[in-house]
Amino acid sequence: MNDIAFLNRKSGMSHQEIMSLPYGIYLSYIKQNTIAELMETQEGREYLATCQRVQQKTPDLAKLRGNTGYKEAGDNE
Repeated sequence: MNDIAFLNRKSGMSHQEIMSLPYGIYLSYIKQNTIAELMETQEGREYLATCQRVQQKTPDLAKLRGNTGYKEAGDNE
């Protein structure tokens, strides 16, 4: 019920309109409106950046090397 009220408030759609949406569209509206709401505050933007970083599939090797002190082959310093 919270999601329906959230969509009603954010999109201006009536309860009946929301209930008649296909489930995939409903979830898409929830996701997009939640992201838009989070983008409104600095704390929300930081949270979204953290989420994006957690979902990243490839490692950021430069950051890892900086954190662990690992040096590439040939670096004898």
